[in-house]
Amino acid sequence: MTWARLTFWGKQAETVAKAVLPDNLPNMSLVIDADRLCLQFSTEKIGTLLSTVDDLLMNIKIAEETQSCAEER
Repeated sequence: MTWARLTFWGKQAETVAKAVLPDNLPNMSLVIDADRLCLQFSTEKIGTLLSTVDDLLMNIKIAEETQSCAEER
């Protein structure tokens, strides 16, 4: 079993967490603490883990950009 933990800090942590929440799988946990977002998950194969990290990073980037655009308006 391979596992990963991604931790992000910033004022948009809660908003970003809500945006990626639908992507959570049974083997994932999401913790939001003030301005910190922590995702932890495990997979059987390293390729699956890398794909999951890639997908999450892209979704988080999109969520942050969307939040920033909304704040500008």
